[in-house]
Amino acid sequence: MVNIAVIGCGYWGPNLIRNLNQLQEAAVVMICDLDPEKLKKMEKLYPGVLTTQDYAKVLESPEIDAVVVSTQAATHYQIIKDALSADKDVLSEKPLTILNEEAEELIKLARERERILMVSHTFLYNTAVRKMKEYIDDGRLGKIYYLHATRTHLGLIREDVNAVWDLAAHDISIFSFLLQMQPKIVSAVGGSYLEKNRVDVAFITLTYPNGAIGNIHVGWIDSNKVREVVVVGSKRRLLFDDLNGMEPLRVYEKGVTVERPYSDFGEFKLLLRDGDIISPKVESAEPLKLECQHFIHCIQTRELPLTDGVNGLNVVKVLNAVDRSLKGNGVPVEIR
Repeated sequence: MVNIAVIGCGYWGPNLIRNLNQLQEAAVVMICDLDPEKLKKMEKLYPGVLTTQDYAKVLESPEIDAVVVSTQAATHYQIIKDALSADKDVLSEKPLTILNEEAEELIKLARERERILMVSHTFLYNTAVRKMKEYIDDGRLGKIYYLHATRTHLGLIREDVNAVWDLAAHDISIFSFLLQMQPKIVSAVGGSYLEKNRVDVAFITLTYPNGAIGNIHVGWIDSNKVREVVVVGSKRRLLFDDLNGMEPLRVYEKGVTVERPYSDFGEFKLLLRDGDIISPKVESAEPLKLECQHFIHCIQTRELPLTDGVNGLNVVKVLNAVDRSLKGNGVPVEIR
């Protein structure tokens, strides 16, 4: 049995607690939060669980095997550092840290202490996203031309990060997972309409080493809630709609390629493919539950998590590059 403590039970923390407690191999035995009212609510939901407002007490307990960090982004670095130093395995809500250097330090510390460091990029455990990767990996999409993601809604505005760090982190991680590579250049423009100096809408363009382009639109101020990822290839097009519970994934068997090499316009000819629209079977499973299962599995086997510290660092690097481009009104920023 893996004994877990959850630090932070605000918006996302209760979901993590619920899923972890449903696993036979794990138990949430301690919950930490600064708000005593939130702790009282957790005590009612989970009788017998220990609660505290001081996370140092969590780290001092020899009974705690692992810590889940679900606090505001700016606090992640110090809490994770303290947890790793106390020889606790860690699952951190995204983003791993705010600064690249902080993430690099945590990765190094986890390796030195031989601890599991995992980041909650939940969409990489989504069965529809996994199915998309199958289509890409086996070549059914052909050459990948571009990816486009829209993640907008009205409300649920965070105070600790801007809309890019809140929303685009999901799609950056999805794009890198599907393409198995990091973008090399980012350009972004955005607006701060609700609060000065806090971007609430952004349009991001990512350029990848293989020539593919990724485009991401995120926003807190759009009354039309959208959660879509599109991948366009030479043979097929994939659409992942996270709000469509019945058909989350659709495959459009349509595409366009150049039929043969050409030297002038007279030889130019396109090959159009027209076919069916298919909704492949996607296993119904809660991504967060699969993520929690993976975390426990990695603790027990000491395997490297799919979304390990390096994965978290890669997303943080892109997010910081986006911020720099936003400040430069869309100036291209190289990611290293």
